Amino acid sequence: MAQNIFISYSRREVGFVDDLVRRLEAEKYVVWLDYRSLVAGSPWQDQIYKGITDAEVILLVISKESLASRNVEVEWQRVLGEKKRIILLIFEAVELPPVLEKYEWVDFRGNYKAGLDELFSQLKTPVQEEHPVPQTGFKVPAVVWLSFILSIPAAIFSLISIWTLFIPFFLVPLPYRIFKRDFSYLPVQASLLMMPFAIFLTANLSVSDTLYDLFRVLAVVSLPLNLWLMYLLRSEGMQRWGKPSANSPAKPHVDMTRFPQDKPIKYFIDHAPQDREIAISLDRTFKSAGHIESAGADSAKATFTLISRFKTESVADCESQLVYPVIVQSNDKISPQLSRIQWLDMRSGVRNLDVIARLLPDPALLSRGLCVRPSGNQLVLPSAILALIYFIVFLAVVCIGSWFPYISQYANLFFKDPFYLEVVVQLIASLILFGGISYFMVRHIMQRQGFFASLPGLLTGAVLFAAILYWQVAIDNMVFDLLGVTVDYRGISSYYPRGLYMIGLPIMLIYLWFNRRDLMYWLPAKKPKQKRS
Repeated sequence: MAQNIFISYSRREVGFVDDLVRRLEAEKYVVWLDYRSLVAGSPWQDQIYKGITDAEVILLVISKESLASRNVEVEWQRVLGEKKRIILLIFEAVELPPVLEKYEWVDFRGNYKAGLDELFSQLKTPVQEEHPVPQTGFKVPAVVWLSFILSIPAAIFSLISIWTLFIPFFLVPLPYRIFKRDFSYLPVQASLLMMPFAIFLTANLSVSDTLYDLFRVLAVVSLPLNLWLMYLLRSEGMQRWGKPSANSPAKPHVDMTRFPQDKPIKYFIDHAPQDREIAISLDRTFKSAGHIESAGADSAKATFTLISRFKTESVADCESQLVYPVIVQSNDKISPQLSRIQWLDMRSGVRNLDVIARLLPDPALLSRGLCVRPSGNQLVLPSAILALIYFIVFLAVVCIGSWFPYISQYANLFFKDPFYLEVVVQLIASLILFGGISYFMVRHIMQRQGFFASLPGLLTGAVLFAAILYWQVAIDNMVFDLLGVTVDYRGISSYYPRGLYMIGLPIMLIYLWFNRRDLMYWLPAKKPKQKRS
């Protein structure tokens, strides 16, 4: 007969716990896990206590965060009162409370497979009376060591592209942050992807033949190393190791192969005005499937709350009503109520609306099939938005970086000869403008707030980029006229950014056109104007 298992943990270990549950269920164990087991209709505390009472084994994940968590402490104190079998899962080496030192334990700090084998062995054998206290000391899985080793050359090579600022900003501290389990995957991924191209650009603009040859070699060498590191950071081992911000987005637990019988359900969509376009699509899909819109959450059988920077809590009571949080934008200020139940994750794009409508009559099947673990502080973006941000950042990097070599080469002339004053002023102004516009465009787009987080704003940004780039062509010609350089060498500093813009912009526009739905969902809708009384 399969054992019932209750898992107590902190949100910090959600990647580790998610993988552990999958493997336990593959061995036919019945697992109680809060965000997969809590249901609406009764107080959550009562459900948690019932989960503990019904469980034969309690798995307590040990880490600094879990031992500091009041909720976790309440759970294991409750377990002690019921005299249940407890197995400690050592995620981090910490000093245990004396009352927990006598219990069985499994060390998951090193080899994960060895830890699983030991756990399954203990679950299949009676409780042992004598247990040594868990060993302290520093242990990490092999994949973490390998990621750390590969991150060292990435950190060093990133210094070659120091003029980009953001690449070394994310990659220089990466070795340390890997051991601290604390890095944000998306900007690290962007930095690793862009670094070889930034080094290659540095080589092409170098005034030294020796540096030119060296940097080109390093650009070629860094590409496979960075791709390998990216692969490792997305591996199962690193997903278990890292904090939620270092994890890739969770996938639904079960592939859908069956649907419940059609039945009209009263629903309510709870959303901020800025997320109106997503709400309209969800509403349209539900109505086409025969479901009935409710006037409010109180009279609805199911409430869908769209979570974004504009809305962090539901109008419905998650303990007494059926609530589906639909996360459309990463947010680390989500209400505690919503953080205890599974979500429909639409941060990477609004998908599967028709499937949600078909599964709506069966909440258990919907939650099991499409919902994922809660993790609001991951930075996840739709592919169209991610591509747009990458294009803007890379364009800014190339534009600003292209001028550094001959600024440094002719610095004495630029800043001492009064004839160059106008050129210097125009050049500095153009670089500041381009960098500033790029910064605010990326910021507004990522936050879904501000002028550039709109179609008129994006078009304005594109026009401003074109104007500044052609202004820089004129500056380029002014510089070489003053230097007396032949026409064949003109435009080297404005060539790369202008060429990238002229080639990249049409490609970007075509890509955004084919993904225009995601773009329109992401750009915030305007708040309706309030009528004057």
